[in-house]
Amino acid sequence: EITNFDIVEGTFILENSYSFFPKSTVHIIAINSYYAPRVRILLLKKNDYYFIAPDNGILSLLFDDTDNDEIRYLEYGINAGDLYHVIAKIVGEIDTEKPLEEIGSKAENINKKISIKPVISGNTIRATVIFIDKFGNAILNVTKDNFLQLGNGRNFELQYSPKNYINIISNKYSDVPFGDELCLFNSAGYLEIAVNMQSAGEILGLEKGSIVQITFE
Repeated sequence: EITNFDIVEGTFILENSYSFFPKSTVHIIAINSYYAPRVRILLLKKNDYYFIAPDNGILSLLFDDTDNDEIRYLEYGINAGDLYHVIAKIVGEIDTEKPLEEIGSKAENINKKISIKPVISGNTIRATVIFIDKFGNAILNVTKDNFLQLGNGRNFELQYSPKNYINIISNKYSDVPFGDELCLFNSAGYLEIAVNMQSAGEILGLEKGSIVQITFE
């Protein structure tokens, strides 16, 4: 379940799940759309999937390599109450394989947001907790590629509080005793801080936006 109105969290979940659906699936993104008085709707076809979303910057977070030429305006200034009727009509047109250029006009001046990237300086990565899952695991905005490229096999310390750190990458949660902290790369390839059979968010005081520093020797 996505936290209300949180497009960053919605982006993370969709980014790591949309490709598990069959090709040509239409993904409808409605975060922050129903409660706005007027809504501008966008359509994007990317990687053989369709994405219908409000013009609130979420598409730029989801695909930072997307060009405006790939995005279509579907409606301008839709009343919130009519939103799902319009979306249903659009899905029907996609289902009939109607060309996108006939469904909407070329998008211009769309809202864009900048994703939270890890800050790399010298031998240090300054990371941010971008998501806390239902088990209380804290996911960082650091991928396995980020970590391995800078670390190059060197020892490291992941400092999650002024006096506490982790210096081993585990393969599974049970690598440490019950209640101990660990870090590992999750199935999506992101670095994650966890506590075996406990909530890292509660036990370690981590929350979305918390800063974590990784230093390589």
